[in-house]
Amino acid sequence: MNEKFIQLSKELKHRPILEKALGYFPNLPLVAIDCGCGAGNESAYLLSKGFNVHAFDISIDAQKVCNERFKDDSKFIFYHESFEDFNFPSASLIIASSSLFFCNPSYFYSVIKRMINALSEGGILVVDLLGIYDEWVIREPTKFIGFTYQDIADLFLCDFNLLFHKEINENLPLLEGYIKIWHLHMLILQKSDF
Repeated sequence: MNEKFIQLSKELKHRPILEKALGYFPNLPLVAIDCGCGAGNESAYLLSKGFNVHAFDISIDAQKVCNERFKDDSKFIFYHESFEDFNFPSASLIIASSSLFFCNPSYFYSVIKRMINALSEGGILVVDLLGIYDEWVIREPTKFIGFTYQDIADLFLCDFNLLFHKEINENLPLLEGYIKIWHLHMLILQKSDF
């Protein structure tokens, strides 16, 4: 993630799916993990709702922006780490919107397992996964994993209840303006009480 992207994205609001997810949020401690947090837009929204936020991103530019943006907020902790290296603390909400698909595919399933283990029973997971028709998946299949609905069910529905699923398959611009074929699964999942 480069400085231009961070500068463009820091003017954006949080993603609407986050508000939808909080509508399902149970009576649990307000502890969230913002995975691949970028400029911290989701983190800012969660802080405004009283959450303690653990945010991580591999980008130095994201670190600079977040450290400046949240320098006076003791409920925010930034970690300069990747999905592969992050040690997920216990949390009741984990957000991986537009970030998890950048995880190295050889670590993807172990990262998912660590996320599941970190999430408390009844906790909420908000995640975007690329579909099999996404431009990046087709162009770089060794770098990006594409999922069908059945793949998602196999991956999550042993441990989670599916609260929301929206599939997008259309041409949309990236923040820098380039038009990309997006095939995306947007999910809100709740960890089952066993």
